[in-house]
Amino acid sequence: MDLEKLIDNRSPMAVRCFPMDDRNGRDILVVMAKLTYEVSSFGAASLAFPPSPVRTSDEPVNESRWSSIRYPADLVEDKPGTDVLLVGTAHAQRGATRVDVSLRVEAGTHTIQKVVRVHGRRVFMSGMLGPTPGPAEPLGPTPLVYELAYGGYDDSDPTDIRIDRRNPAGVGVARQRERLVGTLAPQIEDPVTGLGGRGPMPVGFGPIPASWEPRLSRAGTYDANWQRDRAPLPPFDRDPRFNCSAPDDLHSDVPLQGDEPVEVLGATPEGVWRFRLPRHAATFRSVVRGVIQDHPTHLDTLLVDADHRRVELTWRASFPMPRRVGYIETILVGVSPPFPDAMIEDLAAKIELHREGGLS
Repeated sequence: MDLEKLIDNRSPMAVRCFPMDDRNGRDILVVMAKLTYEVSSFGAASLAFPPSPVRTSDEPVNESRWSSIRYPADLVEDKPGTDVLLVGTAHAQRGATRVDVSLRVEAGTHTIQKVVRVHGRRVFMSGMLGPTPGPAEPLGPTPLVYELAYGGYDDSDPTDIRIDRRNPAGVGVARQRERLVGTLAPQIEDPVTGLGGRGPMPVGFGPIPASWEPRLSRAGTYDANWQRDRAPLPPFDRDPRFNCSAPDDLHSDVPLQGDEPVEVLGATPEGVWRFRLPRHAATFRSVVRGVIQDHPTHLDTLLVDADHRRVELTWRASFPMPRRVGYIETILVGVSPPFPDAMIEDLAAKIELHREGGLS
């Protein structure tokens, strides 16, 4: 049976549903809804068309084995709290060799804030205490990706491969530090510790792949006991945060509600981008054998795409699969509170323009 046909989507959101297993092996149906806004340079939000899709797999930055992720997969059964992510490009004033990029979300009782420093292209040079980054070139538009942060791997000796599991895509890791001289140095770093302190830290705003730390350590214990007693279900000790892809300092244990002020500095040509999240949320209701049930949900992912001036908000809900899929009569997806008429009219105009463009 095509489960997508069961969805009655009464919203402008992208909606998908998938059968999955919960952590106890029970069959559940997970419904995901994604609301996409276009936000102008002066902070006016409107509904985007077409909306960003519900992604079934990670979208990598490049084709490398260790590529970082630009857009994360949405296909998980549950996510506690809210992941906050930023996709973007660092922009500096003409002639500048560095810029600080920051993301700030005022989340009621607490603030989510992160700052990274982005340098122009630079290479390691010899220093009194070992290789050190040399002078930076003027900074042009620079993508905020982990490939430009500290990390990476050194496989020059197959018997002693060095790899930074926090960011295998980065640069700066070497078995012999002297060999770094003349190679590219990280362009993205912590503005306080830089590449010093007790050890360089990979920093960034993007999603963390499931095979990188700290997510990997949250996957649980896959040992002989798991193989004998639990496989193919996840280990009992899997941390629910394993499904969360945001860096730890961009994850809110308390879910965001909408209406939060957001500030992005250094990731747009104007330098400053401020807006407020509209206070609208997805609602989920199922009808199974005549029984109507509303399903709890919360905003579990906020993705700010500064490159395209778009903001994605994702919710999900789940409920046990009945013994027969045919018992499910419908799954209603809506938005509360309803959008103002002006927003709906603006969306209708965008849809019409899109259709006209498709016919031309």
